[in-house]
Amino acid sequence: MVFPILLCSFLLVPLFWVMVRGQDAWPFSHYPMFSQLTGLSEVEVFRLALETTTGEIVWWRSEFYRYPEFVGRRLQSIHQMESEGARTKALASLERQRCLAEVLRLIETEVGRLDHCQAFHIVRRKVDTDNGFTIKDQTVARIPVEEIKRINRAD
Repeated sequence: MVFPILLCSFLLVPLFWVMVRGQDAWPFSHYPMFSQLTGLSEVEVFRLALETTTGEIVWWRSEFYRYPEFVGRRLQSIHQMESEGARTKALASLERQRCLAEVLRLIETEVGRLDHCQAFHIVRRKVDTDNGFTIKDQTVARIPVEEIKRINRAD
């Protein structure tokens, strides 16, 4: 009876100590996806929206439910590359075009022809903590679908 109590306390005391201390201590709390505290105002997410010919903006939802999230992270890293310098800005522009061309191909595969879409919107979403907790959407770039199709045809 004493051994199970000692074993349990041996496991629980370090976990409790790590929790009270509030810092990472491997192997109890160091997980790469939660490895640092981030304020809500610092979190930003990039999403992709489609602009229809009627002017309506609709979020892109793929059959592959995690793929829009992947594209958003990729566009976020490309956006950070664009702010670094002239050479990386040119490479980032090409990478963004390649990424959107792949998205266009996937959308055409899932939906069919994109006659009802006229542009992609790359939208930055942030939480505005000054006015309560409201989501602010800011369009970072509006890229016409015809421009991406033209680049695809050139390749």
